[in-house]
Formats: sequence, structure tokens, C-alpha cells
Amino acid sequence: MSQLTLVTRAGSHELPVELNQTVVSIAKKHKVVWGHACQRGVCAQCRTFVLEGAEFLNEVTKEEKLRLRKAERAEGFRLGCQIQVVQDGDVKLAHRPY
Repeated sequence: MSQLTLVTRAGSHELPVELNQTVVSIAKKHKVVWGHACQRGVCAQCRTFVLEGAEFLNEVTKEEKLRLRKAERAEGFRLGCQIQVVQDGDVKLAHRPY
């Protein structure tokens, strides 16, 4: 079974992969603190660094293109409120707010 690993300041949390759910919603469901405010891709409090498994995630959304600089996206940054695991595979993400 695939695993979603969420890395926060409080430590690492290993969760089952839930397809087509945002990282923010999964974190909330499992009571993992993953900073967020708007959940619409505006505030960027859920800024996330993809450590592993980018190939299992959805494409970058228009909200991410508006909020994150091209260089940030090239480095592997996404928004937790926009990221969804869309196919089975191990994914590791780190919460990296500004």
C-alpha cells in the first residue's frame, strides 16, 4: 500500500495515500498541523516542498501559477491546498511556509 509522508516542524507523519484529496484536507482529517487559511491558493500558508513522488501528483494548478514564482515551482514548491495524489505511489511532502 502506498504511503503519504507529511513532514512538519513537529515531526514526520506517515499516512495512507488518499487519491484526489488535497494535502490540507488529508492533514486536517488526520490532525496533522499543516498551516493554511484560505484553502483557495491565495494565502500560500500551506506552501509545500515535494521531496518525493512528484510524478504521482496532479499538474500544477492555475492558482499555484498565480501565487508561486516560476523559480519556486521549478525547485519543487507547490501549495498544499492544491496538491492531490492522483495515482498510487509513495509521496513525501514537507510544509515550508514563507
